[in-house]
Amino acid sequence: MDTKPKDELVFLLDVDDTLLDNDRVKSDIAARLSEILPEEGTRLFWQLYEEVRKELSVVSYPETLRRFSAAWSDKAQVQQITDMINNWPYTQYVYPGTMPAIRHMDTMGNVAILSDGDLDYQPRKIAAAGLADAVGPEDVLIYTHKDECLADVRRRLPAGHYVLVDDKEEILAHAKEMFGNDMTTVWVKQGHYAHDPARYRKPDPDIVLETIGDICGLSKEDFSGHNKL
Repeated sequence: MDTKPKDELVFLLDVDDTLLDNDRVKSDIAARLSEILPEEGTRLFWQLYEEVRKELSVVSYPETLRRFSAAWSDKAQVQQITDMINNWPYTQYVYPGTMPAIRHMDTMGNVAILSDGDLDYQPRKIAAAGLADAVGPEDVLIYTHKDECLADVRRRLPAGHYVLVDDKEEILAHAKEMFGNDMTTVWVKQGHYAHDPARYRKPDPDIVLETIGDICGLSKEDFSGHNKL
């Protein structure tokens, strides 16, 4: 029997393009790859990247690197890009308002990370960015597809009320349908997914913000006021 005490309020924070500028990460990695590899090599790398994403339904740098290593003859270049990606300076890509927002939310309830991604690289990425330390490593939840695991999130982090913060409106809508009045959804309109009309669906988010830092202007009542508790 799960005996973990129930928190009054739990904030569940997405990572990529919510707390961390992942669009810029990918762009900068692409630029660096072009400096290391000839055009044929960069084309192959991104071809394998997309192949892996299609097969696994998730981005996986470890699997992309494994396949690239098997296919590319210049092993010195393979090692160079492997070291580069595995030691990418993610702290430089955390949005300016992220840490103040986490500190502000921490005054109102328990703050946790709820991220999807491959189960090897994503935890290392979150730790390297300083985000695991910001919320506490025990409150970092990572699933290959988090929208399919919301019941497990509820079991692991029992709460009277949840606040889900994400850049993908469709994930917020799906979670709202599952949690109903037990959840307030916050759409942070950062990153390319937030500006793709094809990714929108009902129900609408409860709160819409332009940046993660805008959370600092909200109170505990703002998060519970959208639901009759």
